[in-house]
Amino acid sequence: MAVRRRPVYLGGMTIDGLLTVLALFAAIYAVLTPIQRLRLTLSWRPQALVALPAFALILALELGSVRPPACPADPAAWCRWLILADADPGPAKKLAFIVALIWLAAAVAINRSHRPGLGSVPSIARMAIALVDEERYAEALELVEPDMPLLTRAGRRQTRRQRLHEWLEEFGPTANNPLARFSRAPGQRFAGKDWPEWAARPVRGLAKVTPSHARAEHAASDLLQLLRGSARLLDYIVERRPYFRLRLIEEQSLGAMEFCETYLGRLIASPGSALYQELATNDVGDGQVGYRLPARNRLLHFLFSDAVVAERLSAWQGVGDHVQRLLDGDLGRQYASWLNAPARRFDEDRYRDPTFMGMFFFDVMVTSAAKQGVEYHMWLLYLPHFAEALEKVYDSTGPEVDRDAEFPVRAARLLYELVQTLKGWVGLFDRLPEDSPHRRPPGAREHPSTIPHAAAVALGHTLATVIASERIDESVVDTIYELAVRKVRDLHGNEAAGFRAYLVDALLRGGYGTERTGHLERLAGLFPRMDYMLQHEVDDYRAALEERLGRPING
Repeated sequence: MAVRRRPVYLGGMTIDGLLTVLALFAAIYAVLTPIQRLRLTLSWRPQALVALPAFALILALELGSVRPPACPADPAAWCRWLILADADPGPAKKLAFIVALIWLAAAVAINRSHRPGLGSVPSIARMAIALVDEERYAEALELVEPDMPLLTRAGRRQTRRQRLHEWLEEFGPTANNPLARFSRAPGQRFAGKDWPEWAARPVRGLAKVTPSHARAEHAASDLLQLLRGSARLLDYIVERRPYFRLRLIEEQSLGAMEFCETYLGRLIASPGSALYQELATNDVGDGQVGYRLPARNRLLHFLFSDAVVAERLSAWQGVGDHVQRLLDGDLGRQYASWLNAPARRFDEDRYRDPTFMGMFFFDVMVTSAAKQGVEYHMWLLYLPHFAEALEKVYDSTGPEVDRDAEFPVRAARLLYELVQTLKGWVGLFDRLPEDSPHRRPPGAREHPSTIPHAAAVALGHTLATVIASERIDESVVDTIYELAVRKVRDLHGNEAAGFRAYLVDALLRGGYGTERTGHLERLAGLFPRMDYMLQHEVDDYRAALEERLGRPING
């Protein structure tokens, strides 16, 4: 007679086993980072929904008389995998072991998948602010970075639950919502505006029992203000986490333009920062116009892959203002001494120089805007002001300076690079497609918004600044003058005739504003010192200059 093999239920759990499972939970908690522990507290509600029933079931199986159901007779049923042959089945309470394993797996899954909601915003803000106050910046940023979209929307009352409360509160005819009417975007309609007042009133009454989530709004706003305004936190971000602030700008939080200005200003003020590194590795052309913007250069790619973003954020201001203050001496006189040192090692030093890198930043920005047809000059007119500041600090009388060199001092080389940049923007007229908005004649002659025309005005202003200087060496003046006039020669053909005349006029006027006293005489005095062949290639420039002088040019 065959002996039937007795099954055993896998595993067995005693009170000691339960304590072992709890100890395992404690051990997992102990190895979590401080931020992981903080984030774990944000998911306590779903964790409790799993933990309490699981713990109660384990206790019932261990201490009570609850028995699990028997396996079905069908040997293909799933529970046959819990049976081992030729063993003792043990007590039915051993099912508690399986419950504990499921509990552990569910806890891990909840922790990995849980995303904080609007109700968690005050807790996140409270913990992050405490970490910032304790100068634990790395932990604060690690805590808030995953939830930046939620914090931004909560601070601007753009979450669904916040909008629901406002929708209910403003429901009904617009006559009863005068303030809300002015706060709505143009064309945005009110819900129930055609309803009679007696019917809309009960709907508005629902707003009183619907949470407004004002606490989440205020907490998120306070935290975002701290992240934007803390100077010491900004220092840490620029040095250690340069792309965290980019997240704030990307989310278009309130004050994003001012935030971007401060951020870029601090980056350009820190040689070796992420901005310097990206610019140094982004000097690769993209066809006839502009530079390639690889995704690895996250900041430049964000700002200029769609140059409308740079225009909206006024990306020029933070960089331009810092370079201007540096050149004006507002940040100390040490930089002026550096500018007036010999330029022999300039090619090695330029990628750490704020002025050179600031001009290159403008070059990437302006050429990107021109290529994409953004109808704005992107404030390239900062560069003539840079030239004025360089002229004011120019001093080549130092004992180590070779005044016979092509560029006696670094300031001379920077003036040369500045004029070359302006020439490149003027030359965009020839390289842009015929239907580009930047090839159209500007509406305002002295303050054009098209890039080539604005660059022509800026070049004229810079040239007037240089040739009127008593500080800049004559050889440098001659070089700058010839560079500017060569740009006139480079514009040829019927299509460029109108723009060539515009450039000639800008050079003769000295840029924007009224013509400078003695400017035409200085231009006439420099003309015979130019290359002989070049003189005969710019007959229109010479004729216009002689017409305004009222006499022929000698030489």
